[in-house]
Amino acid sequence: MTSADSDGQGHDRTAARAARRERKRDQSREEILAGARRVLLRHGIGAMTLDAVANEVGMSKTGLYYYFPSKDALAFELVHGVIEAQAKAVEARVGEAADGGGALRAILGGTVDAFAPRLDDFRLAFLFGQVAGAGAIRWDREQFERIRPLNDLLFAKATDILRQEQGERPPRAAVEPRLMAFLAYLSAIGLLTMKGMVEPMDDPLLYSDEQLVEGFSRIFEAAAAPGGEG
Repeated sequence: MTSADSDGQGHDRTAARAARRERKRDQSREEILAGARRVLLRHGIGAMTLDAVANEVGMSKTGLYYYFPSKDALAFELVHGVIEAQAKAVEARVGEAADGGGALRAILGGTVDAFAPRLDDFRLAFLFGQVAGAGAIRWDREQFERIRPLNDLLFAKATDILRQEQGERPPRAAVEPRLMAFLAYLSAIGLLTMKGMVEPMDDPLLYSDEQLVEGFSRIFEAAAAPGGEG
């Protein structure tokens, strides 16, 4: 065996060990996030301390600090993960849309479909800060910078389609394309909020999710349609 062969094998072994460590770190990180979510949903925001999470996953608090330096950082990763998964699902739906109205329908339907079966995730992503109270959770500039690109996943494709259509023929609703995409998203958030409010009372809404999404979608499709003959 030449010296070059020996050096190459040593490099391969080092790379393999590094890859195993990285996989173990990722697995441990996901286990911590899953444990934090369980604590949060079982006992509420106030109970989600680093001590409680460490006990949940069978890890020392010192070990937990290796992955998450604070409760704020841990809460941020929970919220970010939920919103990121939903934003990617919506982006994929919008990519299949044939026109601006279809893109708005995709934002609405994709958001409701992502969260309706998992309202706990919806509450975590959108109501966490409100329920926690002012000052309970603080995120820094770097964390907000990680959230903002998710808006582009949600709205950029629909905005581009609507803008192109508006350049050809103005729509019935004189609403800026990005704002129209955001309003479609806001309608889905409102639907889910109402659904979450009545679910614990065992008093469902008069209309089904499908009917509400369809109604909203028709309104936005009509708003995005050309306003008249050019």
